[in-house]
Amino acid sequence: MNDKIKIAAVVVTYNRIELLKQCIDSLRNQSHKLDEIFIINNSSSDGTLEWLNQQNDLTIITQENSGSAGGQYTGIKTAYEKGYDWVWCIDTDIIFDTEALNNMVNSQYFLLISTGFLSSTIFFRDGNLAYLNIPELDKPYDLLNSLSVEKSVPVLSASFGSLLINKKVIRHVGYPSKDFFIWGEDAEYTLRIIRNGYKGYMVLNSKAVHECGENNPKTFLKLKTNDPKFRYGVRNMVYVAILRNQIVHGSRLRGYLSGLAFVLRLYKDYKNYHKSFAPG
Repeated sequence: MNDKIKIAAVVVTYNRIELLKQCIDSLRNQSHKLDEIFIINNSSSDGTLEWLNQQNDLTIITQENSGSAGGQYTGIKTAYEKGYDWVWCIDTDIIFDTEALNNMVNSQYFLLISTGFLSSTIFFRDGNLAYLNIPELDKPYDLLNSLSVEKSVPVLSASFGSLLINKKVIRHVGYPSKDFFIWGEDAEYTLRIIRNGYKGYMVLNSKAVHECGENNPKTFLKLKTNDPKFRYGVRNMVYVAILRNQIVHGSRLRGYLSGLAFVLRLYKDYKNYHKSFAPG
């Protein structure tokens, strides 16, 4: 029955042509074949569009650079309107094992009505888990029970590194918020899915590698405060902290306090990081 379910992949890219080629190759080589691969090109200027136009098995959409959030918005909306049952949202720098999609499709949660999304287990190239793609875990009992008897772990949020979403969720919850642009847009979207009564799972045997520059949970500390990525990151993660606490603890006040605590921790970490590189 799973063979009759139509699945489309959505890959958002911006000036990462070599990684894009590797990502697409890994999608072409999936043992469970995709019905369509959408490439959302955020106006790349590195020859991406020229290369894409030479491919005959991709659906290409070029738009102004609207970040990961705007790219996934376009891709998910397009795939949903074309009638796909599931949409597999992907970052350009993720390289998949050939069984990644097959293992999600054959997960015991794939056909459950309560399932909102599934995600892969994403590693850094050295074999350790990729910090940027570690999902937020759900209740301790559910986690330990899943580790004991299943191959999936319940999660509260997950990344667009590898996120498989059911069409019923898109119909109910809508699309990612384009205003997020980059960083935290996937956490907000998956938390919103959870808030609407669905469940999320990380499928442990669905594996991929994140070909990012370094495996560092605080990469944006290196950015200057006037960098748009820094501003988006701080604003978005404060919003996510508030949303997460409202969902988990049912407290708006706790959410705002959590957002404030995030800003204070960030200020301290940012100050210490740049102090360590100061001359003298």
